[in-house]
Amino acid sequence: MKTLTAGTNFDSPFINPQTMDEMTRRVENVGRRLGVGGGGLHFDTRRFAVTVEYMKAHGLHQGYCVEIGSLEYLSSKVIWSFFPGSNVRGTEGDLRYDPLPFADDSVDNIICTEVIEHISDIAYRQATTLDGIFYFLDELYRVLRVGGRALISTPNAASLWAIQRALMQQAPLMYNWHFREFTKDEMQQIMRYAGFEIVAHNTEFVWHLWDFSPLEAFIKNANFESSDRGDDQFIIVQKPAQRTRIPHNLNLPIK
Repeated sequence: MKTLTAGTNFDSPFINPQTMDEMTRRVENVGRRLGVGGGGLHFDTRRFAVTVEYMKAHGLHQGYCVEIGSLEYLSSKVIWSFFPGSNVRGTEGDLRYDPLPFADDSVDNIICTEVIEHISDIAYRQATTLDGIFYFLDELYRVLRVGGRALISTPNAASLWAIQRALMQQAPLMYNWHFREFTKDEMQQIMRYAGFEIVAHNTEFVWHLWDFSPLEAFIKNANFESSDRGDDQFIIVQKPAQRTRIPHNLNLPIK
């Protein structure tokens, strides 16, 4: 596939050339470790750089911070290396049913990158109920202080890349081992059902910078929505003073 350059719809306020260059250098210095997909050492570098810019813009490196996952992953190492003064703790355990090891209302910011799509049901039977994800989000809500925020990134199931994969008769999944990938609308419904307020929610092109112009022309001519077609989505949610669960219409099976 042809790759496009600057000045395309791949531009974003969260793409900083200096951060990209520095991220590339730091990834090379750390070397290949867990947290990078099969696309090679630099496949995730743009995503790492975008994550850093979201954290800067929203102050998500300040206060008492939690990274969902090990701080020894390549992603964690290079992202948090941009914030050397931060007070951050990692996690371990099964996110479907293990409580997070933090007190109620004790965490200022949580970073959860490319995790939620891996969380399966607590006891999967026939069709997903998302109970593993809802348990995890309940834990995020519990440990965040009022006004505390979480940044969650996850593949966009309605991206140009996913559509192109389907047209090529290939599974429209970022990785086949993901339990569930979500559209932007689905993510918003899930977060509001968990009781969070949405601070920001965007899609970004972080992995696949191909020439999608034929597909974009088709979408436009067929009067389909063309916005929010990036391959990854970044959502920032906040814990309100009073929790209100907004019902979703995800049509999940009844337990």
